[in-house]
Amino acid sequence: MSSTHRSSRPRRAPLARYTNDDSDSGDLGASEHRSRPSRSVRRVQTYRESSDNSSDESSTAISEASSEEVLCTRGTKSRPAPRRQSLDMKSRKRKQPSRTTPAAASSFNSYKRRKVQATESHSKLATAKPTPSTPLLSSPQRVPPWQQLPYHVLVSIMKYAAFPLYEKASRSNGSINWLCSTSLLCRSFHDACMAALLYSPPLYPAWRASGLLRLLESSPMALTREYGKRIHHLDIEVKHLLCKKSGISLDTLLCHTPLLQGIRLYSNEDDFNTLIWAQPTAQRLHWTYPAEMFDRLNTGGIMLKSFEWNGRFSTAMEALETAMNVHSSASFARLRHLSFLNLTLAEKADDADLAKAHSLLAAALRHSSELKSLAFRNCALLDEVAATALPLNLEHLELSHCPSLTSEALEHYLRLGGGSLRTLKLFGNQSMSLGFMAGLQELCPRLRGLEVDMLYVDPTSYRDRDPLYDELLPNGPPTWPTELVTISVENLRQLSAADAEAFLTSLVNSSEHLPFLRKLNIKAILKGSSWRDRAKLRKTWLPKLQTVFLSSAEPSSVASEPSNTTAQRQSSRIANSQLRKSSVDAQADDSVTGTGKPVQPRCEVVNLVLSDQRPSQDQFQEADFLDDEPDDDADWNGRDTEMDSAGYAW
Repeated sequence: MSSTHRSSRPRRAPLARYTNDDSDSGDLGASEHRSRPSRSVRRVQTYRESSDNSSDESSTAISEASSEEVLCTRGTKSRPAPRRQSLDMKSRKRKQPSRTTPAAASSFNSYKRRKVQATESHSKLATAKPTPSTPLLSSPQRVPPWQQLPYHVLVSIMKYAAFPLYEKASRSNGSINWLCSTSLLCRSFHDACMAALLYSPPLYPAWRASGLLRLLESSPMALTREYGKRIHHLDIEVKHLLCKKSGISLDTLLCHTPLLQGIRLYSNEDDFNTLIWAQPTAQRLHWTYPAEMFDRLNTGGIMLKSFEWNGRFSTAMEALETAMNVHSSASFARLRHLSFLNLTLAEKADDADLAKAHSLLAAALRHSSELKSLAFRNCALLDEVAATALPLNLEHLELSHCPSLTSEALEHYLRLGGGSLRTLKLFGNQSMSLGFMAGLQELCPRLRGLEVDMLYVDPTSYRDRDPLYDELLPNGPPTWPTELVTISVENLRQLSAADAEAFLTSLVNSSEHLPFLRKLNIKAILKGSSWRDRAKLRKTWLPKLQTVFLSSAEPSSVASEPSNTTAQRQSSRIANSQLRKSSVDAQADDSVTGTGKPVQPRCEVVNLVLSDQRPSQDQFQEADFLDDEPDDDADWNGRDTEMDSAGYAW
């Protein structure tokens, strides 16, 4: 009796199920009551093709056979199967895939079987209709209709994504190859990428310029479009493209660009400001602006909108004389963007030469009545005398590396012509302090962008980083125009801790008058202060600036689908109005800082750096010295085995 009772007692399910365990404990009811999670049991994989028409008996037998084979191969012990087995239990048993050996997994046939099985499973999931009770595993991504966007929108996107085509000194950065590869995706992308590439075509090195000339000189019947009419700007490196025999003909290039709007003739040495003293041969090039170029512009009816004069070709005096004679011609009558570069007289120049250069510059600027943007880069000729000749209706002014320009000269000009300025950029002017900023709100009431960088480069002196003024703010803390959107002041010099606090206090006090400010970046180098004082200033002022200016609002998400009924729309409008009212009340409660000033938290970037390190043009960090090459990368044998393909990487 006791033996009968013992045999009829239900057995407890084992802790781990084996693949060939066909006992009564392998039913679904017993497997559901296990406390161990199902992911702890390793599922055996198989490369057998799934078939919906196959019977459960045959599939179970194949699965058991493959499982037994794989387990024996791996040396795992399996339990013996019982002799008597129910067909009902066998049909209810869950099918488990088997695991293959590494040799089978590496074979191409097994891989194809697995690919077919995965494809069928994905097709079943795609064709299955989701029910409300079972939500989708992942929502589809929102992909914009790229091929349906207008042509001019795609061109703007491609220009923005590929800018700039070159880095400094005409170094390649991959933008050209990216445009060429993107143009192969579809027809609309091809037209937009070609328009972005030909707007200012890459002409460096010389083989690219020669290829463009051959394309432009081809027969119009052989071309589906006139590529010359798509070219609007030309950036030409003089030393390699015009001086050497392997260069191109500038006159031929201008003949095939009837819609040209801007020309920039530059040298790769223009970006090496700190290396000019070590490169005496790079200072001058034996090349001058050819008269044939200006004749071709006039005869071709080309109306330029931007041009850059470079004193490196061949001297500053010759460049100014050419500019004075040319600006009165018809091709320069509508000039809107003008740049002067490397206008520096020789060391043996006397006062008569300096006065002549000032008169030539004033005459050249006098003929440009429609000028809106003016830039001086590396021009020692710009001083208090030359500043009086600047046009008065400018909207964008850039003064970069002009060692003779002072704050008093700039303030004198801003009193006359600062009312129309929208952007002011001041980079590396060694003799200019920030005294003019005490009346900046009155001098430039419409100013929207202010960028100042006081990193100096003086190739003629060993003290090339030191300023030539004694005090940074001689006239007191600055005042800020109300329409400012960007404030970026870096490498502030000759600044004490008290002056830094006065500078930051002026920003906080003007917060209620800066409703459009979106970027605030301040980097200062304090003199005569210890690391404790700097840490105290950072701890005090960075949270205060972030509280006053930094926006904490998250970007708005994708709008949800509209409601179907009118009642739902009305309820949503009521709820949104209540939320807006509550948010306004909350902002009204928190709109005052500890100083009692209103808060304008609309900035996307608020940055404050206070240090005492000596400024350098290139600052290296830990990431600059790390080796990005993988450790297991083998030596290159001279042959590329991988083919570039737009398909899948199997």
